[in-house]
Amino acid sequence: MNRDDLKQKFREERNAALQPLPSDFYTNAAAYVRNLEDEIKDVNNPRSVEAKMLEDELQSAIADIENIFIRRIRKITTRATSHAFSNTTTEHDLDKLLKEEQDVYNSTLKAINKARTKLLEPILDPKISESQSINSTEIIKEQESSHAHSSAKEANLSSEEDIAKKEHIIDKDNTSEKKIETEISKSNINKEYDVVRILKDIPEFLAMDNRTYQLKTEDIASLPSLNAKALIKRGAAISIPK
Repeated sequence: MNRDDLKQKFREERNAALQPLPSDFYTNAAAYVRNLEDEIKDVNNPRSVEAKMLEDELQSAIADIENIFIRRIRKITTRATSHAFSNTTTEHDLDKLLKEEQDVYNSTLKAINKARTKLLEPILDPKISESQSINSTEIIKEQESSHAHSSAKEANLSSEEDIAKKEHIIDKDNTSEKKIETEISKSNINKEYDVVRILKDIPEFLAMDNRTYQLKTEDIASLPSLNAKALIKRGAAISIPK
C-alpha cells in the first residue's frame, strides 16, 4: 500500500454506497504506517525537508484511515437502522463488508430490535401478549440470518430485469441514506464541532463535514468532533474549552 492507494480508497468511500474492501486492507494500512514511522526514525536530521515530507505523509495516512473506518461504520449503522424499521430488506451490498463489519451490522440490528421490543412496542400496543414478544424475537433472528443468504440471492440476479431492479434498489437506498445523514447533520451541527489549537502543521485533509482543511502550527480551528479528537490523540492539537 502507498499514499496513492490510500487516497483512492478514501475517495471511493465518499460515495454513499458501500464499497468492497480487501480483507487485508487494515493489515496493509498498519504496515504502511509502521513503515513511515521507521523511515522518519532513520532520517538523520529531523528538521530536514525529507523528515517534514515523511511526517506530512504519516499524518495524512492516519487521517485517511480513520475517515475510511468512520464512514464505513456510519454506512453500516445507517443500514441496520433502516432494516430494523422497514418491512423490506435492502441487503444488496452487505456482502462487501469485512467479517468484523458484519458483526457490527448484526449487533446493531439486534440491539435496535431488542430495544424496540422492550420500549416502543408496549406503548404502541399496551395489550401486547407474550406470544407477540416471542414473534418479535423470531423476527430478530430472521433478520439476522437473512444476511447470510444475501450473497446467494445476488448470484441469481442474471437477467436484465433483475439487474434493473437491483440498480433501482441501490439508488433508492443511497437517497435514503443521504437524507438520514443530512437530517442528523442539521440537528447536531452545534454539538459535533470542537475548537482546538494546532501544535504542528497538518497537511490538507477532507474532514467529516466534507470540507477541506489545511492547518498550520498555532492555528485556532473549529473542526468536526471526530477529526478534532483524532488530532488531539496524535498530539497534533489541544482542545480549547468552549
